[in-house]
Order: sequence, then structure tokens, then C-alpha cells
Amino acid sequence: MVYRFCRYRRRRESRCFLPQRWRFGRHRPYPLPTPIDPEQVRRLLAFADRCPVRNYRALRRAAHRLAIVLMYTAGLRRRELVRLHLEDVDAGGGVLRIIGTKIPKSRWVPLSASATRELRAYLRVRAAFVPRAARNTVLLCSCTAHGYSLNGMSHAVRRLMHYSGIWATAARVPRVHDFRHAFAVTALRRWYEEGRDVQSELPKLAMYMGHVSIASTTYYLRFMPAVVALASERFANVCGELIEGGAA
Repeated sequence: MVYRFCRYRRRRESRCFLPQRWRFGRHRPYPLPTPIDPEQVRRLLAFADRCPVRNYRALRRAAHRLAIVLMYTAGLRRRELVRLHLEDVDAGGGVLRIIGTKIPKSRWVPLSASATRELRAYLRVRAAFVPRAARNTVLLCSCTAHGYSLNGMSHAVRRLMHYSGIWATAARVPRVHDFRHAFAVTALRRWYEEGRDVQSELPKLAMYMGHVSIASTTYYLRFMPAVVALASERFANVCGELIEGGAA
């Protein structure tokens, strides 16, 4: 951007400084998300349940478990997760209110039946450790007085993923944000397997995940072997005869 701006100015001002292009660092691409499958999530939750419990650490363990469940089953961003308060939670109906974070817009996120059960179980643990007199309304709490910060929750989940040993033979341990990728890919894969019109379903996924447009949602269609294979299989079923027979 700096180079292009200086080049633009130099067209009108011949003495304008123009830096050497080779002096600028190369663009580094974003790392591709590491796939996370349901079995790995089950093993991670089981490992979290086996962590030692002392005093209010039972609250931390329950908070870590719920954070993983909500990121994987509802595709929440980390910032959205740590900003949840009790008034944003409808445990009876299994619905979360997400206050605008990345975009200035709030949304309602309905949870699955299993995620709703996890939410209710966590609220029972939270009520046992955080009395109403504490005036702590943050949903995910690290202790009685206050909730988790963004970095604190990210660090806690990364530690669980690292020490669980689940990805010991993988190229790298998934990022915390990869749970959100896994949610989107699972939804796309389910729609392909059910034979649904994925293009017409994308706006629903974009609304659920809080994207500005479906252009952000289509990002998850790239570099995902499972989704690409299913899309190719559907294309072959519909247009395979035309390709194999050749153009008339």
C-alpha cells in the first residue's frame, strides 16, 4: 500500500520518494485451518473432565468444557464467547444472544439439544461457586470475582489441546479459532450429504455465524478436502455424462 501510494504521487510529483520494492517484506499467507473431527472433540472433552479438581478449579474445568462445546457446535468467535453474560442466555429455550462484535449487529443463536444440556450443566456448577452477592454476571468464569479474558480463555483451551496428546502426530495442534472452521465445514458437509442446495443454504449459515455477507462464508469452502470431495461427487453425478461423452 505504501509503495503504490508513493508511486501514485510520483506521477504528479517527480521528486516524490519511491521506495525500492524489494525492501518490503513478502506477504505471509494465513495458515490453513487444521481439521477437527467429532471424535477428537469427544476425546478432548473427556481429557478436560479428567483434569484434577481443587476448590474453584471445578468451575474452570466446567467453563473450559462449555467453551469448547459452544465453539464447535455453534461456531462462536472467541470474543463473542467471553463477552456472554447471564442476561444473554436463555437456558430454557437453548438460545444465546450475541452482542455485535466483529460487525455492529447482534443476533440470536439457537443451540442444539446436546449443547443446551451442556449449558444447563455448566450453569448448575456456576451457581454453586458464584453466589449472587458476587455480582459477577459473566457467563464463563475463572473464579468467583470475574470472568475470562479473551487471552485467558484462548490460553486455557490451547493448553488443554496441547496436553491432551490428541494431535501429537499431527503437523500442528489446531488453533482455537479452528473450532469455528470445523463448525462451518461440518454444516456444509451435512448439507452435501443430505442432497440439499448448498448455495441457497449459505445465507442461513452466514446469518448464524454473524458474517457480513456470504462472501465470508464461502471462505470455508476452500481448502477443505471433505467438502471439496463431496462437491466434486455431486458435480460428477449431475454432469458426469456430459463430460465423459464430450460436446456434441
